[in-house]
Amino acid sequence: MKSILMLFLLLIIGFSTYAQNQNSKISIMKAEKPILIINDTIIGSIDLLNKVASDNILELSIFKERKLSSTFLFIENKKSAGIIIAKIKHQIKLKSQKELNLFFGLNEKNDVYVNGYLIENKNQNISSESIVGVELIKAENFRLKNSVLNIQIK
Repeated sequence: MKSILMLFLLLIIGFSTYAQNQNSKISIMKAEKPILIINDTIIGSIDLLNKVASDNILELSIFKERKLSSTFLFIENKKSAGIIIAKIKHQIKLKSQKELNLFFGLNEKNDVYVNGYLIENKNQNISSESIVGVELIKAENFRLKNSVLNIQIK
């Protein structure tokens, strides 16, 4: 009887604790298409390859199981879409991490995420043609020290 009462008490405490956390945010990453890395400096969508003439593609490497980063914002899908690394001769419109942070009123050194994955190299830029959405994630509503941007690409 004592163990049943203790179990009941633990369940009530657990439910009441969860009920009070209204700002919790649980999201699952959507990995539909692989992320493209161009010349080791530009992150974009694979749709950019359609805009490049085949003569200008110097090298193309496909990694099905590789991820952009080991640090991620959301609950990670077990199935990763992978990464495509390309070396090309083509001009692409881009935005630096510093430009994006300043535009959204953040410190220029704040972290930037792409599709939930942290961009660890601060010298990498994001193709402005690939951006479909920008999510400003405030630090107090999430498990972060500073507010960050999550750039969503196609």
